[in-house]
Amino acid sequence: HTCKNGRCRKLQMMPFAEIAPAMIRGSAPTVASPSRSKQQVWQGSVATTELAIPGRSPTPTSSTALAGTAAASIAAAAAVRSRGGAATRARRAKVAARAELKETKAALKEPEAVPRREGMDLMTLAKEAGVNLEVKPWEFLSSIAQDAARGWFVKRAEDRGIPWSESVQSFEDRQAELDRNYSELCDTSIEYPDYYLQPFHGYESGNLEWRAAHELEAATQSMCLGYYSGPSWQDSQEMYRGAARATIAEMWNSSRGAGPEDTSVQPPRTLLDIGCSGGFSTEEMAKTFPGVSATGLDLSPHYLSVAKLTYPQFHFMHGMAENTGLPSGSFDVVTFNFILHELPLAASLAAFREAHRLLAPGGIVAVLDIDPRRLLELPPLRRWAFQVTEPWCKDGEYYSLNFKKALEELGFDSVKTTSNDPVNAVVVARKSK
Repeated sequence: HTCKNGRCRKLQMMPFAEIAPAMIRGSAPTVASPSRSKQQVWQGSVATTELAIPGRSPTPTSSTALAGTAAASIAAAAAVRSRGGAATRARRAKVAARAELKETKAALKEPEAVPRREGMDLMTLAKEAGVNLEVKPWEFLSSIAQDAARGWFVKRAEDRGIPWSESVQSFEDRQAELDRNYSELCDTSIEYPDYYLQPFHGYESGNLEWRAAHELEAATQSMCLGYYSGPSWQDSQEMYRGAARATIAEMWNSSRGAGPEDTSVQPPRTLLDIGCSGGFSTEEMAKTFPGVSATGLDLSPHYLSVAKLTYPQFHFMHGMAENTGLPSGSFDVVTFNFILHELPLAASLAAFREAHRLLAPGGIVAVLDIDPRRLLELPPLRRWAFQVTEPWCKDGEYYSLNFKKALEELGFDSVKTTSNDPVNAVVVARKSK
């Protein structure tokens, strides 16, 4: 706020939560005069402001520095004010737009219990709730928006006690070991599909760069932030990961005609974790069945290098979910942890076909991933920050994946979907004998 020659020039700044929606739209509507003689006129990306001072003639001034951001913020603020009761109605619609699923104890530990319903597809529910699930691809966002999306994740993690910077530094210090792992694991014959060669998670090279690999541990630890009110991030991790393990173990026993507490059931011998990333999910899945021979598979040799460094007790291999090259019927359990929302629909269906081929008769498949309907309930900024870094979370792709239909058409039975926690669902099924 500066004054010059008796005339006032004022740049109004708004919270980013109000800036983001206008940045996503990519345009700023005309804003009605808020009061007195102040007028906002939008000309391209420049906001021209006229503010009359008593006894003086109003003089127009232009602010080009951060003009796009300021324009978007003011437009968004005006839009919020004009909606009035619409926000309340939209919130009620979001609350109603949740799947009718069995709840785990972890899913019930959320700040606010809400009613749920089923019977509509996600996009219909989103439209009814007034929620826009289509966002600009990462590469089309301004650098300000990109920095804001990434910065939001990092700041949230550090504010909740996750040592993001220290974790990154520890992997940077061990780059020589990571390079050796890369040389041993990378299959140079693999041709990366087009869907994989694009920005993911706020990284220009997606999962194929060292910066992403260095931040992988901290990013994984921060996934559950916001799931629950009160618990530490460590306790939150155990709550939602433990809920998934319990559901998978119960499915294994059930597929053998035993109860969930029956310890006489022969445990699985082999487990394949597809999309293992940095190996964290492989370790979590192996905890479900102590002593199981666990293998982690991922398409990023950078991530696999971190996995081998962090979890040397497991076997890791470079490969595609749709075509692993592994022998048919060689696994008792195949898991997908947070990978399918990163795939186009066709690739997800192909990955399910591959899982069916890899499983022995009576083996089980388990999926832990984002429940798309839960996105309707997230605060707008949090939903935007997630979606803008996930190119395949959209209608026609992940939002259109019908797990039950896809699995049953491939020959799986006993398909069960469970609400695992306030954000994710777990889907389990058995390969028919």
